[in-house]
Amino acid sequence: MDLTYPSTKQITMKQIHFIALFLFFTTVLLSCKKAEDEKKDPNDVGGEPAMDLTQVGRKSLLDLRIAGRNVSGEMYVKSNTNGLIVYHVELDLTGHPDSLFISALIPDVYKNSNGVIETDFKMKITSEGIVDYFVEGKPRLLVKYGDGVGTEYKFNATSGYVYVRRITEKTGLDEWPLTPWFYIKTSKIEENIPSNPYNISKITYRANHRFGLVFLEGTTPAGPIRIDVYPTGM
Repeated sequence: MDLTYPSTKQITMKQIHFIALFLFFTTVLLSCKKAEDEKKDPNDVGGEPAMDLTQVGRKSLLDLRIAGRNVSGEMYVKSNTNGLIVYHVELDLTGHPDSLFISALIPDVYKNSNGVIETDFKMKITSEGIVDYFVEGKPRLLVKYGDGVGTEYKFNATSGYVYVRRITEKTGLDEWPLTPWFYIKTSKIEENIPSNPYNISKITYRANHRFGLVFLEGTTPAGPIRIDVYPTGM
């Protein structure tokens, strides 16, 4: 058996053209991939945007719990553009014993003339994860459902502060009570936030791949402020 390689004289012009074209297209494809990777925003999320949870008109009930008392409200999907959701939320604090304290934590821009919390906000929700726009109106990754414990999501604010969210738990089992009779798996995300007028030092979130954000809790010197989210029509 002859194992010798052919000399350069034995390579035909046709082979040379083929090798040149191969190298050219390989270079082009690698350059395109590099450019595409550079364009990817680490605070964005892919996945399927068409979900039952985010259909226009879909409602979720809100339960705000503070100082042992509850306030109920609701939000609904106002629009959905390829997973970019605009929610409308209403939460009536009038008559609540702690309305003044709670109201002080909510900027006036989010309240109507009657003192009722009523506003629109946007999030991106897909089958892969959740992005919010609450800091500087820019996309900030809340969670990717497939990421494991210890994963961090960083956001560099123009103020110089680096926001860090960290996955601290994945239940793996249906043990979070979405309702008294229905349990789901969740990812727990925690975030320490900078000094602010509302004295909230930490926010804890829980999210599920099917029902999105189902819980958030702000830690304050006066105690926790908790919001449970219950999608309707499950």
